[in-house]
Amino acid sequence: MEFSESAVKGMKDVILRALQGFRASTDMPPVTDIHILAVRESGSFVVKDDDYELAAAEFQEFAECPEEEFTGLMEDTLRGILQNINETTPLEKLNIWKPFSFVLADEEGETLAELMLFDDDTQLVSQTLMADLDEDLEQFLKNLMLD
Repeated sequence: MEFSESAVKGMKDVILRALQGFRASTDMPPVTDIHILAVRESGSFVVKDDDYELAAAEFQEFAECPEEEFTGLMEDTLRGILQNINETTPLEKLNIWKPFSFVLADEEGETLAELMLFDDDTQLVSQTLMADLDEDLEQFLKNLMLD
């Protein structure tokens, strides 16, 4: 299953609306993460910073998605939206303290997935990019010790 084109466009519009203040502001806000809350049952889609709701909408289509698929589908969809936005207007230029992240959160605000992470030098688009880092580092150290 995939979300409809109109739902994806709607989610992107909500995210863009939420980010407007971080593009225009000259003061450095004390924000460390942008939280995206998506609730399947109610269709609620909220973008907030650490303290305030920045933009919101409702998507009845969320309820049509099977519960066991919702989080994974939402994670993939949001990563695609954020990558698309980043190609047009780089997100690392947002007026937010670095490092900062875009995270998918549940109704209680618990992080379900880190969607994008920005620090001064790096942009990490997906947690899967770092999944085997420990193993690679251990193998590197073993090889280094053998030499």
